[in-house]
Order: sequence, then structure tokens, then C-alpha cells
Amino acid sequence: MDRICSVTSVRAITTRSLNCLSSWVACSRFSSTCSSRYRDACCNHSNWITTTPITLKVASNIKVEIARRPMYPQCYKGHRRGCISVNKPFTFAAMSRPAILLHLFAILCVVALGAGLDVMEVDAAQYAGMSRDLSRSDEWLQLKYRGEDHLDKPPLLFWTSALSFRLFGVHDWSYRLPSILFAFLGVFATYRFTRLYHAREVAYSAMFVFGCSVAFFLMCNDVRCDTMLTGAVITAIWFGCAWLEQSRWWQLIGMAMAVAAAMLAKGPIGAVVPLFAIGGQAFFSGRWRKLVDPRLLVALGVVLLALTPMCIGLYQQHGLHGLRFYFWEQSFGRITGENRWKDDSTVLFFTHELLWQTLPWTILLLIGLWKSIKATATRMPVPEQASVVGAALSFIALSLSQFKLPHYLYVTLPLFAVVAARELHAPQPRVVHRVHAAMLVLLWAALILLVWTVFPEHRWPYAAVVVGFGSVVVAVHRRHRGNERLFGTAFWTMSAIGLVLNGHFYPHVLKYQANAKAGQWAAAEGKAIDTFYGMQVSGGALDYYAGFPVRWLSDAGEAEQVIAPGVCIYTDAPHRTALYEAGLRPRQEVFLWNHPAQRLSLPFLDPGRRPSTLEQRYILVY
Repeated sequence: MDRICSVTSVRAITTRSLNCLSSWVACSRFSSTCSSRYRDACCNHSNWITTTPITLKVASNIKVEIARRPMYPQCYKGHRRGCISVNKPFTFAAMSRPAILLHLFAILCVVALGAGLDVMEVDAAQYAGMSRDLSRSDEWLQLKYRGEDHLDKPPLLFWTSALSFRLFGVHDWSYRLPSILFAFLGVFATYRFTRLYHAREVAYSAMFVFGCSVAFFLMCNDVRCDTMLTGAVITAIWFGCAWLEQSRWWQLIGMAMAVAAAMLAKGPIGAVVPLFAIGGQAFFSGRWRKLVDPRLLVALGVVLLALTPMCIGLYQQHGLHGLRFYFWEQSFGRITGENRWKDDSTVLFFTHELLWQTLPWTILLLIGLWKSIKATATRMPVPEQASVVGAALSFIALSLSQFKLPHYLYVTLPLFAVVAARELHAPQPRVVHRVHAAMLVLLWAALILLVWTVFPEHRWPYAAVVVGFGSVVVAVHRRHRGNERLFGTAFWTMSAIGLVLNGHFYPHVLKYQANAKAGQWAAAEGKAIDTFYGMQVSGGALDYYAGFPVRWLSDAGEAEQVIAPGVCIYTDAPHRTALYEAGLRPRQEVFLWNHPAQRLSLPFLDPGRRPSTLEQRYILVY
């Protein structure tokens, strides 16, 4: 596409240019069909000519819409004043097939390195223990925790992890495996969703922005229900938007199955977020009638059929209260106040969470959000609204909840990734590149501190990682220019951070998770449920690694009743003293340091002040 200088000059455009222009208009979703050949040839960009289109009838069956001004008004050298130009695409060398595979391999290496880490308390360790107990049971419709009925989370995580335990044995990586597969399904679905409306390179960028972010590496490491929820939700949005455009049955059924999986992962929010995104796209594209299409009843039937086993289990365990809890109180009750979980967080809680979870792409995301909101407010035609509408409405809904945790935001991140990826293919002023470079410098400084200062033990292998990846970043910076440099330096910086976190930082942090170490000791020593007790200490990691629910002792009197040769009591310093004062002296002690892995602080990260943050734990062997 060269240029369009005025409306009166349209008649002079050649037939070939008109075909290309009409195909470009189709790619912008001004018409319902699109030629993939023309889309790749003429529409390989994300900076669409937008705002107040003029419709010209240049043939009996062709209508061409030309905007009066572009969303991104930069003109290339040689364009006459007043011309309307299509921005040329940024052709990333990183998007060649070998490079794509290399980038995916880097992400896979980071995730695989973290798959074998100890599971963290509180949630992940509890869910791993419940999945292990379920794998040993034949009552798969009824969830239990420490032998008691459990009414909190839906069963998909427990079903899939229990199945993984049966297939591969009880391991940390086998607990994480189903969730990791869902996470990579989310990466693929992010690509496919973006490809519906944007060029292939923009879709690849969205895939890598999501897959190489702080939040993605954390959700594959500290596995909770939100990892599966995220993968299932973006899959539902992909299928749903594809159905809006093409109306194929398999897309409708795929959307229904993905929504069902999302609801089985974390409840009604699995349907609400796709509804926001798909509904927003239908409304702004003029396809809102699709939302009342009778075929949606078939999709609803598929969802209800998939939810039936879970509903049967809820009713058997908890009656109608269990069904109400799942369909209302668990999600919507957090907004209305009916849910028992509440905290003192403000509506701005997720604002700062979004900034660090989307690193190293935060600057691009903020710019993309500003442009998207501006385009929506001024009614600029854009390729799609599903990403920004779905992300924004979900963000607002989550912010209104009366109980918030950082991982609740994961479900929105694939949509935010699309918003950021569009900016990777848009001209950026020099100040953006400078701010982005300054942010990367700060990340590298933090990475060097983690390796050399925070945990200097066994640092040399990861010092080599820092040097090696630092050299790659420098080479990318020197070899490439513009947004290609921005992408390459950010991606390899985050890859280095992920490798250091999963290979060096978290292994050292988890050494201080005393519950896990005590449970591992009990399993290695062959202790059973009647020879290993916890006195005023407990936790999901203790139960999971011990291999059984560890019984609770309240005081020295209860301990005296169970103490016999071979019995072990795991406790903290004050209750160890109480046992000694009661004359219950062990023949051997195992000493452990404890610090919650989820509550990292600056004093803990400072080796000089770390001892003051640690708690003493003991295993007393009688």
C-alpha cells in the first residue's frame, strides 16, 4: 500500500491497489471476509488507518472505507503534506521460524527449571496434598482436606493433578504438570486470538509478551487454580471471537468446553471474563445480535453437561448450600460482602500489581492502554476491542472485590499482553525507548544483586548465566534498532531473570520452608501417622511431604500421652521449651530455620539481617 492523498484521487488508483485496499479494509474488520494472501501482503501491521471513515462505492460489490486521519499520524519520508499513509510494518528478525522456536525453548527451559521446586505454602502445598489424597481415593466427586469435607475451590486442579500423580507418581513436577500444560495452552490461545485480528508478527509478539513475563513464570512455579483458569479463559475468548467472525460449529463447541474448564478451575469468573471480552467485541463490531443467537443454547448445554459431575459432588457433600456457594457466594459474594473472606485492601490494589506482573513489558502496556482507551472514547475503528474491553472490565470487577490477592489478576494478563504487543509494532518516540532501557538496567541491577549479594552461596553457575545472557542483550542492542531492539533486549532480560529465580533464588528461599523440610525428613525416616506429630505447628507442605495429615498436639499433656520410643514431635521454640519443662526430653533433635516463602522482605533478603527474621523449628526424636 503506497498512499492515498485525497478522496478525489481514489478513481486513479489501479485495480490491483483497490483489491489490496479492500483486503486491508477486510483485515481491519470493516468487512466480514479476509484473504490471507492480501492480509499478509498488505496488512502486516497493527497501526490501522482509523477514525471517521469515508465510504466510497468504487464498484457494484465493493465499498472502501478511508479514514480522514490515521491513529498514528507519522508519515514516512517522501509523502506529500496531507497524505494519509499506512505505517510500514516492523519486520522482526526474531519472528523467523528458527528464532520463534528458540524463544519458545527459552521459556520452556525457565518453566522446566521451576517445575521441580518444592511446592510453596499456603495454597499450592494444600492443593498438592489434597490432590495426593484424592489420587488414593475412589471418591473423585467429593473433595476433602485432612479427611474433612472441603468447600472452597472447584475440582479441576485436584482432578488433573491426582490423575498426574497416578500416572507419574507423587512428585513436585507431576503436581505442576497439568497446570503448566494449561499455561502453554494459554500461550497458544493468545497467539490464535491475536491472529484473528492482527498480523502474524503481532500475534507472535503477544504470545511472547504473555509467556515471557514475571506473572507467567510465577504462575507456573506457584501453581494454584488461577493458572488453569488463565489458560482456559483465553482459549474461550479465542474460540468465541472466532465464532463471532466465522460462525462455525466447532468454534462454538470449543468456546463452551473452554468456558466449562474455566468454571471447573475457579468458578463463575471463568464465564464472566470471556463474556466481557466476547461481548465487548460483539458490541463494538456491530455483531451484538450474535449474543442472542439460538445456537448459544447448545453451548450452554455443553457447559452444564461438563459441570454436572462437580454439581453432583457438591450436592452430595453440602446440599443446596454447596451449589449456591459455587455459583454465587464464591465469586459474586466477594463483591456483595456475602463471602467470609475480606481484607482491608483498596480498589487500587491491582494497579501496582499489574505494573510488576507485566514486567518487562510494563511501559508498552501503559502506552497501549492509553491509546486503546482514547480510541474507544473517540469511537475510532480499531481491529478488535475484545482485549482492552475484556481486560478493563475484568480489572474493574476484580478491584471491587472485598478480598484481593495478586494471583487473581492472572486471568487478565493474556488480554493485556495483546494490548502491549500492538505497541511493539507501532512507532514509538525516543523517550519510550529510553525509559524502557532504564527499566531494563534496573532489572539487571536487581538480578546481579540476587546472585552476588542476596544468596552468594553456589553463585558461580548463575553468575555465568548473568554474563552469558548479558552478552546476548548487548549484542541485540548493538545489532538491532527501534522496536526490534526493544523486544529482544526485554525478552532475553526476562529469560535471564527467570532462570536465576527458578535455579538459584527460589531453591535458597525454599530451604527456609521448615514445614516442607520437616515433612521430607519424616518421609525419609519412614515415619507414619502414629509416629510423627506436630505440636502447635501445621501446614499444607508438612502434610504433603510427610505423606499423610500430620496430627495436631495442643500442649505437653497431649504430647505425653503419645510419646513412646520412635515417636517424633515437630514444634517451635516456645513449645520445645514447654516439653523440656515437663520433663519430656528427646534423645535427638533436628534443627530447622523457618521463614514463609510468600512473605519475602528486605530484611530477609539482606544476609546480614536475615537471622533476625528467621524462626526456630525443631524435630524432637524420642
